[in-house]
Amino acid sequence: MRIWEHPWGYREGFIVAAGIAFSGLLLQLTVGNIQPALFASPVNSIFGALFVTGLTAVHFLLPKNRTVRWLGGVYAAVPAIAVLLLLCIILGLIPQFPHNSSNEQLPPTLFTPLGWYRMTTSWPFVLLCFYILFILGLTTLKRTGQKQSWRDIGFYLNHLGLFLALGGGLLGSADLERLTMSVNEGEIAWRATNQSGEIKELSLAIQLDTFLIEEYPPRLVIIENETGRILPATRPDSYQFEEVGKTVQIAGVTMEILDYLPHAALFRDSTFLNVVPMMMEGATTAIKVRVNNAEDNQPVEGWVSNGSYLFPHSTLQVSGNRSIAMPPQEIKRYRSYVTLYTEKGTARQAIIEVNRPLPVEDWIIYQYSYDDTKGKYADSSVFELVRDPWLKVVYTGICMLMAGALFLFVAGPKKKADEKDK
Repeated sequence: MRIWEHPWGYREGFIVAAGIAFSGLLLQLTVGNIQPALFASPVNSIFGALFVTGLTAVHFLLPKNRTVRWLGGVYAAVPAIAVLLLLCIILGLIPQFPHNSSNEQLPPTLFTPLGWYRMTTSWPFVLLCFYILFILGLTTLKRTGQKQSWRDIGFYLNHLGLFLALGGGLLGSADLERLTMSVNEGEIAWRATNQSGEIKELSLAIQLDTFLIEEYPPRLVIIENETGRILPATRPDSYQFEEVGKTVQIAGVTMEILDYLPHAALFRDSTFLNVVPMMMEGATTAIKVRVNNAEDNQPVEGWVSNGSYLFPHSTLQVSGNRSIAMPPQEIKRYRSYVTLYTEKGTARQAIIEVNRPLPVEDWIIYQYSYDDTKGKYADSSVFELVRDPWLKVVYTGICMLMAGALFLFVAGPKKKADEKDK
């Protein structure tokens, strides 16, 4: 079979898809990655309207054209999806950098001029996505000219849903805003910073009422005095505090837990370390232990602490090359109690924490970080504010896809009307 003789098949489909990817590669090497800011609203809306208009015009003005009919079929769709899937695999294997990062921040490898470190804004990726959108649109319009049945509902839900989700994601990426806002306890902030470091005033304000951090119980480890490495080196061991009076063994060292102070102050002179309970900001955690297998067979007793921004950490040496230490406590959860104000003057109290964002007007507020210099006594919270005007379009498409999949599951496979009796 000779190439480019109708009817076209998969071979021509792969040639066209690869040609589009190669054209994108030439653009990539010539002008670099696409700058999403150039296609922000209203440019993306105008482009989307022109794309749909052109797609519809091609379908109705050239209904008998063999190339148009081929583009609305499986021989064009499968190769295009295969080539795009190859780029998606590369995207998953190579670390991605923000689209606004400079070329100096990218690794100096062959992949940088190819745009692989910012794949979603590279010309080959974007052109292939729009090519698939074009195929998807023609396929859907082509189906409208055929005899309709109730089973076509699943087809339209799936194809239109994918068209909306993919098209909304491509066009809406230019309008996506990501801002960070740092707020101290008792203060109100209405300015945020974008990824370029520019300050932007918002239509909402956040007042941080309280910021709370919960920690896991402290752990005890055995470290090597010279290197500070946790022992055993091959598989570091630790003990998470449970109760006073318990005897445990870590890395061959047997110790007894004598006392526990969740809020303690450490005072050290030239000879002794004094540890006293103290309920104050900056207090640290301290555990008193007794080691029964020291090198000279004499019990060693003392306090171990992980310290804080106010007090230094403290270790207990049990031999010439080993000591008991307490690493910083791991964070269990942290959350912000806030009051939100909008331009309408409405106030709303809410809790924001990791994996529990808060939607407000066009924004979604995430618990992003906090001032970790003070540890559990941090009094400053960092929020990430995300605004995506096209998110409703993408969600609508995803919901249509789910509805289409559910419809096909309920409807079941299509039975042949002329099924012969056995």
